[in-house]
Amino acid sequence: MAETTPVSVGYSQVTRKREGYVRVWKNHRGVVLNVFEFRQTLVNEYAEFTRSFTRIKADDIRTFVDAQYASQKYWPEPLIQVNPNFQPGGTVEALCDAGQLSPACADIFRFGKSASSAGQTLPLYRHQVEAISLASAGESYVLTTGTGSGKSLSYFIPIIDHCLKARKADKSPRTRAIVVYPMNALANSQLEELKKFLGADPGTRPVTFGRFTGQESTEEREAMKANPPDILLTNFMMLELLLTRQNAIDQQVIANAKGLKFLVLDELHTYRGRQGADVALLVRRVREALADQLVCIGTSATMATDGTEVERNAKVAEVASRLFGTKIPVTNIITETLKRTTPETETLETIPPRLAAAIQAGVPQALDFPAMAQHPVSIWVELTLGLTYESGKPRRAKPKTLDLAAGLLAQASGLEKAQCSDYLQRFLLRAYSVADSSGKSLFAFKLHQFISGGGKVFSTLEAPSQRTVTLDGQQFVSGDRSRNLYNVHFCRDCGQEYIPVWDQEAVDGRTFSVRSIEEREHEDDGVKAGYLMPDVSGIWDEADPEGYPETWVEERADGEWRVKPAQKKFVPQAVKVRSDGVVTHDGGLSAWFIPGSFRFCLSCGVTHTSNGKDSLRLTSLSGEGRSSATTMLTLASLRYLYEQDQELSPEAKKVLGFSDNRQDAALQAGHFNDFLQVLLTRAALFSALEGAPQQTLSEKDIANAVFEALGFHRDDYSVRAEYMQQPDVKGNSRRQVQDAMRSILGYRAFYDLRRGWRFNNPNLEQLGLMQIQYQDIDGLAADEQEWSEAPQVLRAAKPAERAHVLRLLFGFMREGLCVASRYLDRTELDQLRTVSFANLCEPWGFTEDERPVPAKWFVTSRPKDENNARIKRQKLEEYLVIGSSRSRLGKELKKGSTWGGGNPFYKEIKDATYGDVVSALLNAAESYGLVRKEETDFGLTGWQLNGSAMLWHVGNGSATSQAHENAFFRNLYRNIAKLLCEPAHRLFDFEAREHTAQVEQDDRMEREARFRFTDKDRDEWRDKHGHDLEWLPVLFCSPTMELGVDISSLNTVYMRNVPPTPANYAQRSGRAGRAGQPALVITYCASQSPHDQYYFRDPVRMVHGQVNAPTLDLANRELVQSHLQAIWLAETGKKLGNSIRDLLDMEKPQDLPLTTDLSDELSKPAAQRKAHERGLAVLGMLKEELTPERAPWFTPTWPESVFQRAFKEFDSALNRWRDLYQATAQAIELNYKKENNPAASERERREAQQRHNEARKQRDLLLAGDSAFNSDFYTYRYLASQGFLPGYNFPRLPLMAYIPARRGNIGRESFLSRPRFLALSEFGPYSLIYHEGSQYRVTKALLTIGGQDQVADGAKLPTEVARLCPMCGYGHFRTQRDADRCVSCGASLDGAEEVKNLYRIENVSTKRAERITANEEERTRQGYEMQTTLQFAQADGKLQMVTSIVSDEQGPLLELQYGPTATIWRMNYGWKRRKDKKVLGFMINPVTGHWVGGENEAGDGEGEEAPPDKTPPQRIVPFVEDRRNILVVMPHHRLGVLEETTMTTLQYALKRGIEAVYQLEESELVAEPLPGRSNRQSILFFEAAEGGAGVLTRIATEPQALRTVAAEALSIMHFHKPVESATWKKPELTQEQDEHGQTLCEAGCYRCLLSYYNQPDHPLIDRQDKKAGGQLLDILCRLTESTSVRGSQGRAPEQHSAELERMSASSLEKAWLAHVEEHGYLKPDRAQHTLTAVGVNADFFYDDYSLAVFIDGPHHDTDSQKVKDTEANRKLENLGLIVVRFPKEQDQWPAIFKANADLFGAGR
Repeated sequence: MAETTPVSVGYSQVTRKREGYVRVWKNHRGVVLNVFEFRQTLVNEYAEFTRSFTRIKADDIRTFVDAQYASQKYWPEPLIQVNPNFQPGGTVEALCDAGQLSPACADIFRFGKSASSAGQTLPLYRHQVEAISLASAGESYVLTTGTGSGKSLSYFIPIIDHCLKARKADKSPRTRAIVVYPMNALANSQLEELKKFLGADPGTRPVTFGRFTGQESTEEREAMKANPPDILLTNFMMLELLLTRQNAIDQQVIANAKGLKFLVLDELHTYRGRQGADVALLVRRVREALADQLVCIGTSATMATDGTEVERNAKVAEVASRLFGTKIPVTNIITETLKRTTPETETLETIPPRLAAAIQAGVPQALDFPAMAQHPVSIWVELTLGLTYESGKPRRAKPKTLDLAAGLLAQASGLEKAQCSDYLQRFLLRAYSVADSSGKSLFAFKLHQFISGGGKVFSTLEAPSQRTVTLDGQQFVSGDRSRNLYNVHFCRDCGQEYIPVWDQEAVDGRTFSVRSIEEREHEDDGVKAGYLMPDVSGIWDEADPEGYPETWVEERADGEWRVKPAQKKFVPQAVKVRSDGVVTHDGGLSAWFIPGSFRFCLSCGVTHTSNGKDSLRLTSLSGEGRSSATTMLTLASLRYLYEQDQELSPEAKKVLGFSDNRQDAALQAGHFNDFLQVLLTRAALFSALEGAPQQTLSEKDIANAVFEALGFHRDDYSVRAEYMQQPDVKGNSRRQVQDAMRSILGYRAFYDLRRGWRFNNPNLEQLGLMQIQYQDIDGLAADEQEWSEAPQVLRAAKPAERAHVLRLLFGFMREGLCVASRYLDRTELDQLRTVSFANLCEPWGFTEDERPVPAKWFVTSRPKDENNARIKRQKLEEYLVIGSSRSRLGKELKKGSTWGGGNPFYKEIKDATYGDVVSALLNAAESYGLVRKEETDFGLTGWQLNGSAMLWHVGNGSATSQAHENAFFRNLYRNIAKLLCEPAHRLFDFEAREHTAQVEQDDRMEREARFRFTDKDRDEWRDKHGHDLEWLPVLFCSPTMELGVDISSLNTVYMRNVPPTPANYAQRSGRAGRAGQPALVITYCASQSPHDQYYFRDPVRMVHGQVNAPTLDLANRELVQSHLQAIWLAETGKKLGNSIRDLLDMEKPQDLPLTTDLSDELSKPAAQRKAHERGLAVLGMLKEELTPERAPWFTPTWPESVFQRAFKEFDSALNRWRDLYQATAQAIELNYKKENNPAASERERREAQQRHNEARKQRDLLLAGDSAFNSDFYTYRYLASQGFLPGYNFPRLPLMAYIPARRGNIGRESFLSRPRFLALSEFGPYSLIYHEGSQYRVTKALLTIGGQDQVADGAKLPTEVARLCPMCGYGHFRTQRDADRCVSCGASLDGAEEVKNLYRIENVSTKRAERITANEEERTRQGYEMQTTLQFAQADGKLQMVTSIVSDEQGPLLELQYGPTATIWRMNYGWKRRKDKKVLGFMINPVTGHWVGGENEAGDGEGEEAPPDKTPPQRIVPFVEDRRNILVVMPHHRLGVLEETTMTTLQYALKRGIEAVYQLEESELVAEPLPGRSNRQSILFFEAAEGGAGVLTRIATEPQALRTVAAEALSIMHFHKPVESATWKKPELTQEQDEHGQTLCEAGCYRCLLSYYNQPDHPLIDRQDKKAGGQLLDILCRLTESTSVRGSQGRAPEQHSAELERMSASSLEKAWLAHVEEHGYLKPDRAQHTLTAVGVNADFFYDDYSLAVFIDGPHHDTDSQKVKDTEANRKLENLGLIVVRFPKEQDQWPAIFKANADLFGAGR
C-alpha cells in the first residue's frame, strides 16, 4: 500500500525542527539526489581506495595492472532502470457507481484525507480492477506484478467490500479474511496503511482489522478474542500457533474465523522449499478447520519462465494451485498492464529527426508535465529504457548501461556520445522532478552499480620480459598447458612479488605446484608450503649474513656470523624452475624458494614475527577484502550524503546493507564500527595538532587536545552518551570518568605510534600527516662536549648527522613502545582498565579482551642465558625491545648514507663496537633528559625515551617511506578532521548494527525504528522510554529485511554479495527509492565466487532476471508427519506451558519424565481418533502429491500409525532438552566440587567458579522460554526445531552454540542455532563465531553422560562405527553395519573402510575471543576435512530409492538414484593438513567436553581453558546426521571407467548448471564424490538448506530436466549456444574468445568452474577434458537431448524389464508386458508372485497397491475354472488385495487399462 498506491502525495509546506537545524521541505519533486554524481563519487573513492595498498615493483606487472584499472574493468558503467507506468483502470468511485462495490467504499478509499478535507477518490490500475472483479465474483486469483503496482489494494478493496455487505446480512462479529505475510515487517506496514483508509480509531471503523503476529500485548490479544476483527493480518508461524496452541485466546480467535471467506498469501514467490511446503500444508489445514470454499488470493513479483505469456501464466497457476490446494485457472492469473506516458503516435522511427535539435537546445527547465511528455528525448527514453513490446503488448525494457544508452542516443541523434551521456543524465533528473497533478513523476529511475573485488594477479613462472600476466584466475595460459598460472602476492613495503607454492615430489621430480596463500601446513614449522621469489637480477645473496633478520643469526667462536641451526630449514634455496613448475638444471626461471611462512622480504629486508597471517603480511591485487570494500563504500556513501548533498532530508541519509549469511552481517557491522573508531581517533589527533599553538603538542597536552577535538568536553548529554555508560552523572564523578577517557585517548595516541600494526589502515605518521620531534635534540647534537669521549664515528659526525642518528634511535625505541609515560605505565593501565569497564562505553573504553600494552625497555643485545627457564617464562618480548647490531636499527647505523656519506668511520661500526656507539648516543641523550635507564630483571640495562621530551607536530604531508604512500587515507583523515571541527557534525551517529535472525526480536525492532527514524517512530519511542530515539544510519542485514520495512526515504542499498536469485535482488533493490525518488543500488562481487562473477559479467540477468516459480516438495515424509502431529496436539485440547520445564517432572532429575497429568491428557484415545479423521481430510487434499512415484513411503495405513505413535514421538522430542539440562546440571556439580575442594589451587578454584556461573546461566536459558518466539526453548518453537511440529524456516534439529554474556552488561547470553550440516564446520572445534561486534571461539562441546562419578569410572564417550562401501561409498551403520555385501550396489564389504569413534555433536559452548576489528576481511574458517556418506530409508524391507536411466538416441549416459528422506551422515575427519591422514578426528575431554590439543593440533589450545579435571582425552570423529532428499549420479557402465578429471569436472559442471537453472547459491547445493575424493565413482547431490528448494526431486522426476542443466553448464563453461533450432554437438562447439582472439579459458577459471570453495580440486578440473579426449563435452552435449526413464523401487529400468520378461511364463504374459512398455503404463514390481494365504499365483503383482494381475489364457474359459477364479477373487479381496483380470482377447485390454487408470497410470 505505501508502495502500492498509484499516486504519491507530495509533502506540503511543513517545517520540521530537528537536532539544531530547520529544514523546509518543498514538494518532494524539488528534492532530487543527483544519483549520477553520487555514483561517480563512490566509484572514484573506491578506485582510489582499492589501489592505495598495492605497490608493485615489477614493471611488467605494474604496467599491466594499471592498464586494467584504467579500463574500469572492476567498476563498469551502471545500469539504468526506468520504472514504467501502469495502465489506468478507472477509480473506486466509478466501480461503486457501476454497482460493483458497495457505496461506502467510495468514502473509504480516498487519498489525501485529513481533518479538513475529504480527499480525492482513489485511481486504480487496470490489473487492480481485474483482481477486484474476480474476488467480488468469489473466484480465486493470483496477481503477479512489479513493485509499486498496488498489489495489496487489489485484495483489500474486495475484502472490505465483502465485509461491508456481510455485516449488513449478519451483524455477529467474526473474522472473514486472513492475510498471511512472510514477515512481520510487512504486516506492520500494511496495518499503518489500513489505518489511513479505515481510520486510526478502532471504535469508528466501518470494517475492523487487527494484527496477530506475536508482537501484540496481552490486552490487544484479549480485545481480538472478544471483538473479532473482520480482517486478521498475521504471519504463517502465528497462524500455525493459532491452529495448534490451545490457550483460550488462540482457540477463540480460530473459532471466530469459522466460515472464513478470504485467505490471502502475500509475496507468493518467496514460499520456496521447506517453508513453502509447510505453508501449503498449513493452507490445507486452515481450509479443513475453517472453510473449504475459500477465495484464495496470492500476490507475487512477476514470475517468469521461458515461453509465451500463456505458458508463463500456466506455470504460475500450477504453483499457486499446489500452494492453495485448490485449482486456480490460468485465466485467473493477472499480470501487469503497462502504458505509455509519452504520445502513442510517436515511435523510435518518428523522433530521430528532432533529437539533435532538442538536445542542443539544452534540458528544458520550464516545461510542465504534458509538454515534457511530448519532448523528443522523453519519447526516446520511454521507448529505449522504459518499455519494449512483446506480441504487441508493452513490457518492461531490459535495463541498459549508461554507456550503451548514450551510444544509442548518439546513434539516433547523430551527436557525440559524450554530449549525449551528459545530456541524458541531466534530462533524467529533470524528468523525475516534473510531476503530474497527482504528484507522479514523468520518469522514476534507479542506477544499479556492480563492483568487483580486484582479487589476484596471476602469472607464469618465466622471466619478467617473457611471463604472461593476467587478472583472470585459471590454471594454465590459454592454449598452452605447459605454462601454469600462479597467484602472485606482493611485499607490502617494497612491492617485490612472491608466489605461494607447494614443494612436492611429482612424476617429473621436484615440482612447485599452485597454492592458495590461505592454505598452510599442519605444523607451524613445516617447509612443504612456501614461496617462490623470481630473481633474475641477483637481489638476494644467501651468503651475506647481513641479509637475514637479527634473530636468525648468531656469532660463532671465531667471530664469524652464521644462521642459527633452528632457522636453517627456512633459509631460501636457489632453484631453476620450468613454466610447469618442475625444477630443472638447465634453462628455466632463476628463483628463490622460501620454505614455510613468509618471515622476511628478500628484497627490502622487512621482518615479520612468527605469528600472524601471511595473507596480511603480503598483499594481493587489492589490499582490501570484502569487508574493507563494504565499509569503505558505505562510509563514502554517508560522507557524500552529508558533505556534498544539499537536497535530501536528514533521515534519508542512510545505507541499508545486505549479506546472505548472518555471520557475515555480524562481521561487517563490527568491521565498520572499528574502522570508524580508529578513523575518528586519528582524525581528532590530526585536528588537535592543526589547531594547537605552533601546530605542536606535548605529552601533557595530547590527551586533552584529542578529547576536545572529539568534542567530548561539550556539556551535551548526547555527546556524553557516546562514551559514558551513565551520561547523567555530575560533579566529581563526571570529572573522574572524563579523566579516564582522556587517559585512554593518551594511551591510544602513544600506542598508535608502534610499528605497522594495522595493515589496511596506515597511521598519521606513516602518511606524513604527523611527525614526532624531540626537545633539544639539535642542541644535544651540537654540544661537542657531550661527544668528546664517544667513538670516532660520532666525534667525526656533523651535528646534523648526529641529530639524524639520534632520531633513528629514538624512532626505533618509540615504535617498540620503549617510552616512559604515565599513559604506558603498567600499574596505571591496570587501574584504568577497571575504571573503563565500570564507566566507559565501547569502543572508546577498553574492551574486556583488550590487554593494554605497557612500556618496554630498549636493550642493545639479547640476554646471555635467554634460554633459561625463568627468562622463558617471563616472555622476553613482553618486556624488552632488542636493538642489536643485526636489528633494523643496527643495519641502518652500518650504512654510510646514514652518516651523510662523508664519514669514513662508519665502517668501524662492527658487531663488537656497535654497542659502544649506541651506549654513547643514549648516555648523551640521558644528560639532556631525553632518555632514562634502569636495570632490568634480565641482567641488562634497559632504556626508555622520556615521553615528556616528545613533541607531536603536524607533518609535511609526505609519507615516511614509499611503502606508506597512500593518498586516499591522507585525504580521508584530512576530511574527517575538517568535519570534526564543525559542531553540528554527525560522525558519532555513524554506527552500524546487524539485523539478522540471531539478534533478539526486541533489539531487531529497536534497530528498525532507529533506522526508519520517522516522526512516528521517534514519538512512540519517547512516550515509551522517556528519552529520544538514537538515529542509526547503517544497518547490515541478512535477508530478514528483504521483504520488510517500508523505508520510503531510503536512497541507497548496498549488497555485500550477489543475491541468490533475481527475486532476492528485486526485493533488496526495491527497498531503495520506494517513494519514486532516484536511487542507487551497489552490489559488490567477490573475485573468487563464480556466482558473483557470473552475474558481474552479465548484471542484466540479475537486475532484470526471471523470478522463478518456487519449487515445492509436498511429498516429504517428515513434512506431512509434522502437520499430522500438529493436528493431534490441537485435538488433545491441552495447553502446553511456555517452557519445557512445565512439561516435565523436575523432581526426578535422572529421567525427567512427563508430568502425570500431561501424560494422561495427551494419551486420550478420543483425541487420537478425532485427529485421525481430520488428518485424513487434510491428506485427501494431497492425493495428487502422495503418488507412489513421489511418495513411495505412503501407504493407506501410514496415517493411522502416525497418530498411534504421536504421544511417543512427543515424549522423545523432549530428549534433546533433557540432555542439555543434564549436561548443565553435571557441569554445575563438577565445578561446585572443584570450587569447594581444599586441595585445588586458587586459580583452579577461581576458574571452576567462573564455569559454575556459566553453567548456571546456560541452565537459566533452558528453563526460560517465557519470551515466546525469541527463545529457542519456547515450547512450540522447540518442538518445531525437533521436527515434531512444522518448522517453516527454522532449522530442524539445529546445532546450538552457547554465547556467554559480556562484561559490563553488554549483550546477554544466548544460544545461536545453525542448520546442522553448516554447523558441523561453522561450530567445529576452535572455530570462530561472529556475533554482535565480538568473535567467540568454540572451546567445548556440551556433553551428556550417564553414571554418577565419571572421573572415577574412567569416563569414555559412547561412540559409533560406520563401514563405507569401497565401490559406491554407501554407509553401513547401526542396523546395516554387519552386512557382508553393500546394501546399495552389492559389492563385497571385505576391507571396507571403518570409521571409528564417531560421536554426534549437538551443542557447543564458546568463549569470547576478541572484538571484531577492521583487520578482519573474511570470516576465519577452519580447514576441516569433511566426508559424507548416505543410507537409503527402508520400508517393508525395501530400499526407498528410485533408479532412473538417462539416455539419448545413442544409448544410456547416466544412472540416477533418487532417495527421498535418505539418512546422510556428515563426518568431520579432522584438520585438512593433519600429519597422519589415517588418524581421524579430534581430542576431547570426555567429562567436560573441552577440545584438547589446540587449533591444528598445535598444542596451544588450552591456556586458561584447561579442563577442570584430569581425565585422559579421548579421540572422537564429530558427525551430524539428517534426513534429506538425495540424488546420486553415476556414469552408465557403457561409458566405461571415466578419468578422474572427467568425473571431477562433470561434478562441478552439473553443480553450476543446477545452481544457474534453479537459482541456488553456491552453498545451498552440496556435491561430493563417492566413495571419496581419491576414488570418484559417483556424485552425491543434496540440498544443504533446510527442506531445500525441491530441486533434486524435479531433476529425478522430470524426464527432460537434465537437458536445461547440461545446456546451461556448457554455456557457463564458455561454449557458445548453438543457433536457433540447432542442437549441441561436440564437434561443432565454439568457444568464447578474448579481445585478442585467444580462448578465454583453458581448463577452468573463476568465471566458470573454479571457486574459493573447491580449491583442492582445481588441478582436476578441465572444462575441455583433454586427457579423456573431451569425453565430458560429449556427455554434456548428449545430455542436452536426453530423457530419463524411471525404474521402480531400487532397480534400474532395464534390469527391471529384463527380470519381468524372464519370469513371464507364457507368450500371452509377454505380450501383456510388451503392451505395458509400449503404452507407458506403470510396470509391475514382480512376476509369478505366490499369494500363499490363498494358494494362487498372480501373473504380475504391484507392491504399492497390493494389486494382483491375472492374464487368463484359454483354459480360464471352462466353467469349473471360472468358479475357482471367482472364489480366488473373493478371498483376495477379503485380504484387502485388488484383483484385475485380463482376457486372452488383446483388443479388450485398452478398455481395461483405461478403466483402471488410477492403478496403471494414464499411459501415453
